[in-house]
Amino acid sequence: MAKTKALCIFSGLLGNASMARTLVRTLDRLGNLDPTYVIVSNDDYGKYPAPWWARLSDPWHAEYIARQKTRAARQGRFDILWLHGWEGAVAFGRLARSLPAAVTLDSVPATMDRQLRQRGVNSLRRTVAHQLHDRAFRAAVPRIDCWLPMASDCARSLERDYGVDPGRSVVTLTPQDTAWWAPPARSFRPPWRALFVGNHFDRKGGEFLLRLFAGQLPGACTLTILSNDPSLQGRALPPGVNWIRGAAKEQVREAYWNHHLLLLPTRQDFAPQVLAEAAAAGLPAIASDVGGIPDLLQNNETGFVLPRDASLEDWAGRMRGLFAQPEALERMSAAAQKFAAEFLSLERFERLVAGVVARLEAAR
Repeated sequence: MAKTKALCIFSGLLGNASMARTLVRTLDRLGNLDPTYVIVSNDDYGKYPAPWWARLSDPWHAEYIARQKTRAARQGRFDILWLHGWEGAVAFGRLARSLPAAVTLDSVPATMDRQLRQRGVNSLRRTVAHQLHDRAFRAAVPRIDCWLPMASDCARSLERDYGVDPGRSVVTLTPQDTAWWAPPARSFRPPWRALFVGNHFDRKGGEFLLRLFAGQLPGACTLTILSNDPSLQGRALPPGVNWIRGAAKEQVREAYWNHHLLLLPTRQDFAPQVLAEAAAAGLPAIASDVGGIPDLLQNNETGFVLPRDASLEDWAGRMRGLFAQPEALERMSAAAQKFAAEFLSLERFERLVAGVVARLEAAR
């Protein structure tokens, strides 16, 4: 039987790179599929200079680059279309009229707008840009057959804000190679070591963390920051705070294994990879209640989800409470690994993807 020919247009930009790699790995394992991949990367911005109007907003710029890079591939004959990100649904909505299409995404214009407003980003230019992007996405929605939101907040927005039938959505969460992340035997005993992993230091609550350690936790524990954010260069860090940049993936894994608690007081996030990685590595976490974080961090089971506006005192109190109960950290570590095995495994993700491919094949 002839294989299903799939055109897969993915984003390798910023936080999308991990999901793009996972999608490629998963689709390659489906024996009935013949995929052609076009992955937009940072290098493409130099290869395909955009006109002035496309540079007025990041989504327009990304959509323009994607259309330019896929020009040749789109001349081929395909059976199904797989897109990545709401911008992909807009950029290739016309193509989705003729091909059954699926979209993997962690956000939509409505969820992005809500989080930016929460951060106080309310300029007239941003508001007008949101209205234009929202209208374009709304027009593209009916052309997509299957949606794969990475968190339930995105799935709810698709239904509530854009009228997507819940039967057309499958929540994927943030899949991980749980066997690769699985930790060796570990001990939760002092001296306590906390960990922060992430670029975009300010957006992910980095400044909040520095104030927390400077004013609330002197001597209580150390903090390791794994980040490539250049804003940390030359910063005077509080005592006990150490910055490491340029860490390879194996070093990140070792950091998860050698620390006791992950901290993510993020101000804007959707389905953060670091929380899924930490769960697979058996590292309890404390994070802000933002976006899809409650899907990845089970409150009072694998860690704690604190309100977005929780104070420094709230965070310090929760951390001190955990450090006073090593048995709670051990329990949370085991629960995190169990959660990852059940809901974040590549095997689960492959089953979901295979089901969506079957639906697209049936829709031909």
